[in-house]
Amino acid sequence: MSSAHVKYLLIGGGLASSSAAAAIRKLDPQGELLLIGQEKVRPYHRPPLSKTYLRKRERTELFVQPAGWYAEQQIQLRTGVRASHLDTARHVAALENGEEISYDKLLIATGMSPAHLSIPGADLPNVYYLRNVEDAVRLNNAAEKALAEGLRHDRGRGRACVIGGGVLGVELAATLTQIGLAVELIAPKGPWDKFAGEHTARFMTRFLEDHHIAIHTGRRPQKLEGDGRAQRVILDEQSFVTCNFVVAAVGAVVNRELLRGTPITSEKAILVDDHCRTSVEDVYAAGDCCAVFDPLFGKHRVLDHWDNAAVTGTLAGTNMAGGDARYDAVNHFFSDVFDLSLLGWGEARQVDRRLIRASAEKNDFVEIGIAADGRIAQVLAVNHAGEDELLKSLVARRARVEGNEEALKDLSFPLSELLK
Repeated sequence: MSSAHVKYLLIGGGLASSSAAAAIRKLDPQGELLLIGQEKVRPYHRPPLSKTYLRKRERTELFVQPAGWYAEQQIQLRTGVRASHLDTARHVAALENGEEISYDKLLIATGMSPAHLSIPGADLPNVYYLRNVEDAVRLNNAAEKALAEGLRHDRGRGRACVIGGGVLGVELAATLTQIGLAVELIAPKGPWDKFAGEHTARFMTRFLEDHHIAIHTGRRPQKLEGDGRAQRVILDEQSFVTCNFVVAAVGAVVNRELLRGTPITSEKAILVDDHCRTSVEDVYAAGDCCAVFDPLFGKHRVLDHWDNAAVTGTLAGTNMAGGDARYDAVNHFFSDVFDLSLLGWGEARQVDRRLIRASAEKNDFVEIGIAADGRIAQVLAVNHAGEDELLKSLVARRARVEGNEEALKDLSFPLSELLK
């Protein structure tokens, strides 16, 4: 069994690890740093996988850093390697090939994996999930085959069924439609239901239908059927959806296998403080696999979006290298669906009621989520530009809206008044 020692060991090959490595190098240009990732490619951005990459399959725009950056920064990058065991008492990580790496500081940034369907037929071979580049390649191949040989529709050939109305499910439905497939989207509670209100869900339903996507709400898939592959998604005794393949976007689960046998505290995700420190000394966590303590809302939060991977990765790397950075961000997420843009800030789980600022002439609006205590907990901007910093500030300041809720619906009422 071979062994080696590094000052910094980063486990996870995504944006969080790459951001941590860059932050470490700003404070410690020389400390030996090893970044290992299970995937065979260097760290890349995941948001394009469901959009531009699925349409064009061009990898150049995916990568976080140019190919030579890691060598220039004296960062050892090892891809296609999986860490299998941690011994935090000895400061040692074991790799699947039997090698042991000892460390001074450790970052866990192992991300998430797709949650799988748990209905009959879910194991059929043409049921797809999307989390990494290999998933995107498989899905792209299925789409190309359906376009060439699939079921006919009024715009050509190929039918896909997307299960899940979250950010990923809606993006996938849009992208598959853009490449020429007929798409049926099964969104039991409507699109974006986990973070948006009824007005936004109704708007998105109409918007997607106007773009040739058939939406099924109020019903859940019961089973998948077909002759050796998924050809029908059964919704109830009277209705089903026919398709050439199925894509499931029904959530994600934290990759926590590495925590087995360790004293690292976790619930659904690894719990870290506002410095991204775990409960074990010299061990940090960042990205989708962690729940960071957010002082703005006074609780640990799992923030599985691109922005959070960059923010917590940078924070962890800074503190691993001796800095003293605290989490003080206003969490942010985004989505692009056809020509529509979504920007969001804040915490949907604390929203008690919502109000809409919308123009009758324009196809844009702002949804403001208000907590039970009368403070703003979340803001969503749909096709709305020019006020990003102001909308972010409303959440950052947890602005109070007492007495102004009706006035807020009027576009002539300046939002800046809430910050005075």
